[in-house]
Amino acid sequence: MRSTISGIIGLSFSFSVGVLLLSLGCALYHNWWPAFVVLFYILAPIPYGLARRYSETSYSGSNCGLEVALFLTSVLVISAYGFVLVLAHHQTIARGALWLLIGADTVMFSTILAYFIVFNDDDDFSY
Repeated sequence: MRSTISGIIGLSFSFSVGVLLLSLGCALYHNWWPAFVVLFYILAPIPYGLARRYSETSYSGSNCGLEVALFLTSVLVISAYGFVLVLAHHQTIARGALWLLIGADTVMFSTILAYFIVFNDDDDFSY
């Protein structure tokens, strides 16, 4: 129980740091276009979460559904970084905002990864 509470506290702290970096990247440079990256934060864990929930637990060989979900998750993560880089390339956002948003992406996706590591549901009970 203690490790679960410390995991929740750590995840909430890293999530708040990511939101702070995103807010600073938008507010300091008076441009709210990068806030659309929140859609990637919401969509990124969905394929892996669904595949982990509905996949067979066969340890021999590969699981096609899980691998497709990992591919879709990685596409969404790379797209979040790409969206920010394209905005900077077209000079929609400043270079300082670019670095703040890359930091926000890194912290937020690390938080999502840590969530799946901390709350791994490998128990024997299932429906």
